[in-house]
Amino acid sequence: MSPMSSPIVAFLTFFLLLSAADAFNITKILGSFSDYSTFNDLLTQTGVASEINDKNSVTVLVVSNSQISGLSSQPKDTIKKMLSIHVVLDYYDKAKVDKVPSKPLTLTTLYQQSGKAQNQQGFLTMTRVGKQVSFGSAAPGSSHDSIFVKQVTTQPYDISVLEISNVINVAITSSPSYAPNASPPRKALAPGPNKSPLASPPKTTRSDIPAADAPSTTTDSDAPDNTSAASIASASAILFIFASACFMLTMI
Repeated sequence: MSPMSSPIVAFLTFFLLLSAADAFNITKILGSFSDYSTFNDLLTQTGVASEINDKNSVTVLVVSNSQISGLSSQPKDTIKKMLSIHVVLDYYDKAKVDKVPSKPLTLTTLYQQSGKAQNQQGFLTMTRVGKQVSFGSAAPGSSHDSIFVKQVTTQPYDISVLEISNVINVAITSSPSYAPNASPPRKALAPGPNKSPLASPPKTTRSDIPAADAPSTTTDSDAPDNTSAASIASASAILFIFASACFMLTMI
């Protein structure tokens, strides 16, 4: 090995060790806290844990086992969606949370990054209400009743794990027929007092139909006698020619 290669190898080794030290594993982090074992298992089952580990700076809003049982019974896609909403793409520890003003702060979540969020579902709002700080979905119709409980653990500026009181409520419509721009369904008209809604329209017989007036036609007898008029015109012309010839003979 040349003398120049030793410093390079040492630098690369130090860089790799530093990178390994900065990396985090959310599964291992939560594995040290039995109160969040269900939340941790769901992160692994849905693949959200791997997405968290790929980030540089995140805040995970965890919920205790006693408060997450309702989410566990949902379809896998719904669980993944909800867990992704509990991952904030920024670093917030207790010191930063304590400084939150009364004006709501908008936070971007992992679900927003998925490209599937609609109607502000990928954003959270963090608001101070008295001495408490609440988290809620920015989606219309969502409640804001998830209260900050405590800081669980942190790796400064890389990952922070905060406990909140309950699963964040998000107004998510998963019905396949959901169409925000669709026109509302038309109301069916109520049938008349003595009419059945399925009754067929009354049939009309030929006798009920009034006879249409026959179009007027012009017969040969009604038309002017064009043949007679032509004969008269021819006779007049012959007489005029004969008279002119006689007049010219008298002049000779």
